[in-house]
Amino acid sequence: MNELDRLRQIHRSLSDVISQMEAELKEKPSLITRTVRLGDARSMAVLAAIYNAGGSVSSVEFENILARFGRTLRGAGGFFGGAGASVRREDGKLIITSAGAESLEKWKLRYGSGWMEALLTPEALSDRAYPDNSRISFGTNHEQLTTGAQQGAI
Repeated sequence: MNELDRLRQIHRSLSDVISQMEAELKEKPSLITRTVRLGDARSMAVLAAIYNAGGSVSSVEFENILARFGRTLRGAGGFFGGAGASVRREDGKLIITSAGAESLEKWKLRYGSGWMEALLTPEALSDRAYPDNSRISFGTNHEQLTTGAQQGAI
């Protein structure tokens, strides 16, 4: 796949997200409530932390970020796997890839620019009493949020 094909694919994907959000706004213009898997939110929070640190962190910083979001180095292999890896190692640093940055951009478009602050409470982030398959709900207008983790299978 060449760069132009990749950009077209990104455009289609983002257009789908925008269309879905526009349809939801027509249904409930005052507040859109989203429910996501806590594990997915934690993974996105790890990527956001790397991105906010300038796009790269040291191995020690990466381990600290993982711990802050309820992850361990042992379980971090998914960040590095496959063609769509979201993080790569380079010169002793862990760097967010274009695929990782694209995932973050999709989350930002879908859930709003303040999704991380609105969605993730400190307890839900690191407390393993809330398993990854817990669902967490929040509003995307980031006013009068009803945020909270709920245990239960998907």
